[in-house]
Amino acid sequence: MKRRLLVLAFCGALTAVAIAPTAGADPIQAKNSLQIEADCPGAAPYTVVVNGNGEFNAAHLLGSTSVFIPTAFNTTFTFTPVGGPTMTNIDTSAKAAPITNTITCTIPFQSFPSPVGTFTIEGTVTGFLTPR
Repeated sequence: MKRRLLVLAFCGALTAVAIAPTAGADPIQAKNSLQIEADCPGAAPYTVVVNGNGEFNAAHLLGSTSVFIPTAFNTTFTFTPVGGPTMTNIDTSAKAAPITNTITCTIPFQSFPSPVGTFTIEGTVTGFLTPR
């Protein structure tokens, strides 16, 4: 019985050590994160952080536990490499299911310079905030 209890305690401690780094992870410092400003109706401008490369990734509202879940986009992205021509991508995608109680936020023109070139974004995004 003591042996089982020791194994259970060891597994619990191992799980806690494995989960702790993710539980305290800072979304701003994540590898593929991007910090964006968004103007939503009836609210002060939001600063959100989007992590990952998926199109419908959730955006974490800084200074809050809320998350913005996007359901549709009408955005323009550009990338201008150093010494190269500008490439433009217009995204007008939407989730197929009808989702109610959404808001449409404006993403004002924002520029992100880097050593390899400059990335810009602007447009609108529709979605909802959690908790609902």
